Amino acid sequence: MQKSTLGNLRLPDNPAAAADGLEAVDVDGSEVPVVGFSCTQQALAHLRARAKSSRFCTPAQRLLGRSLTRGFASRLDAPFRSRIDRVIFSRAPGLALLLLCTFAGCGTPSVVKPNAQAPVDTANDSAENDSAENDSAENDSAENDSAENDISAAKTDTGIDPATLLQPAAGPTNFAVAAAGWYRGDLHFHTNHSEDALDQGGDDMKGALQIADAFRHPDFAKYHPTLAGNGLDYIAVTDHRTDAVLSDPDFKHPHLILIAGEEFGGTGHAGVWGFQKHIPHQPLKAESGNQRIQDSVNEAHQQGALFSINHPCQDNIWAWDAQGVDGIELWNGPWSAFYGPSSEADVEGRVKSVGVENPYIRQAVVTGAAGGSNYQALKFWHYHLSDGRRLAPVGGGDRHMLLPAGLPTTYVHAPADATQTGKALGPQGILEGIRQNRTFVARSPFAAQVELTAVNTASKEFPMGAQLVAGQTYQIRISVSRANGGLLRLYSAGLGKTPTGKWPEAQVVLEAPIKAERVQGQWTWQVPAGGAWLHALVLEPIGAAQVPAEAAHLLAVFDKLPKGKSIGDMIKVFITIVDPALLMTPEDCDPAKWQPWKGQCMTADTVAMSTFYMPEPLAKLMSWWFEDGKPTQWALGAISSAFLAKP
Repeated sequence: MQKSTLGNLRLPDNPAAAADGLEAVDVDGSEVPVVGFSCTQQALAHLRARAKSSRFCTPAQRLLGRSLTRGFASRLDAPFRSRIDRVIFSRAPGLALLLLCTFAGCGTPSVVKPNAQAPVDTANDSAENDSAENDSAENDSAENDSAENDISAAKTDTGIDPATLLQPAAGPTNFAVAAAGWYRGDLHFHTNHSEDALDQGGDDMKGALQIADAFRHPDFAKYHPTLAGNGLDYIAVTDHRTDAVLSDPDFKHPHLILIAGEEFGGTGHAGVWGFQKHIPHQPLKAESGNQRIQDSVNEAHQQGALFSINHPCQDNIWAWDAQGVDGIELWNGPWSAFYGPSSEADVEGRVKSVGVENPYIRQAVVTGAAGGSNYQALKFWHYHLSDGRRLAPVGGGDRHMLLPAGLPTTYVHAPADATQTGKALGPQGILEGIRQNRTFVARSPFAAQVELTAVNTASKEFPMGAQLVAGQTYQIRISVSRANGGLLRLYSAGLGKTPTGKWPEAQVVLEAPIKAERVQGQWTWQVPAGGAWLHALVLEPIGAAQVPAEAAHLLAVFDKLPKGKSIGDMIKVFITIVDPALLMTPEDCDPAKWQPWKGQCMTADTVAMSTFYMPEPLAKLMSWWFEDGKPTQWALGAISSAFLAKP
């Protein structure tokens, strides 16, 4: 059967003929079901009748229905016809089928009524917080009790009640700003120089950069005045396997710091930032596949660029084993809403395919599965740290279409020796901050902020992400904002493998409530002689009580981890939270009609498919924090870089 492409799925060209047993073939050749398309035959049969009835369809839906059943040329104006034909039907047939089923009333994700029992547990001593992550046999095993990796002293050395450790602090809640050395941006951003972004309705360079600066748009400021002052400071354009950004005349902006890059790779992806020319991912001459990856890391560094692993535990699993990598994208897109976790079988298949196994990937996928694919990537980063590898944690929105930049946002602190500020800092200033490991990742540019400083017994200060010395005692100064009602957690683990041959699992060595919009505190870290690492994680409050009745159905949409790993699965979720009539008509966006629990069309986007801002309460649901596979009462707000203390 001939196939058509949609993201990483290849769909039958004639799905109606196979509606009773529609299948898709993943890129590795395995067959997977395409949920939501089995109704296509019904849709084709009923569209014409439904399109005639004002009882069931909006004018836009009737127009699209007539167009599908009677032909584009006679029913649509030329610009709209061209847009639909190019973006949907000729380039993304799978998305066309999804919209077809949506407008026909079948095949969309079911809107499940909330269970009678609240989907989130509001008790701090709930079973969810006593989950396997914190109390499992794995964490009580000999591998965590070994002298080499023992970090238990850190839990009891302060003599301070965690409930009162973080005290309200004066000063702005938006403290991580460029004036204080913190630059916020997105390190994973596509234009239609990426073939898949072009196919999916992405934007050209000029339009994409306009969207990257959408949080400064006058309409956004008018309707969201409390969010003013949170625009992005930089953007890295990272189109797939091309250096087209370097010659695009529209690669310029009056105030955004622009970083030229590419998304490297086919089997396993990476972000390359600050390059001078394209770096091929296919083996050259007699190279093995893994040698090409290692050579690519080296070539990036020779060009003055950084090389960071992208979404290592999504469908494109990172099985390569290369030294010198600069960072790990441990947060790709919304934390929990779009991509399901990978399995050990996925790892096994990839390892067999490439002939090499990354030393951290299997354990990360196995131990992190109950938290989702991004949580698996967090574990992947943890194990690098326990191997003594100080890699910067970064995040990326991976925007191709529909969502704005900065979801999540990577904050980068200017290097200590920077002489320039603002746009004058330039791309090399941002890259040097990443090189120095001075980063934290937040859910959005409006979400929680966190900063740690380590102070030794000689009163010398070390910035967040610095390398420290094992066997010493440090005072950890903590600043957190914009997470009132949430939790601060400090995670730590020792260095080296355990006696069982595993990497040690991170322990929560401090959990402290956040009781104000900005808080500060100090905690003592007694570093084991064998070395250890430490980083912060901020959880924001979320719960059924905060969701009004008109949005209660969203709890049942987001209170479970997704199972799929394709763009089709993502769009099925997305279509429940936006107005489908606006998908193809960004010029019809009316900010006066924005709703607090719906995706809000953004007037910064004027071409192709619309871009939608997710209001903060809704964005929290999309970054729900899961433990042991269950939703907690928290959303993930921020993850800091780690102190790494070596002997």
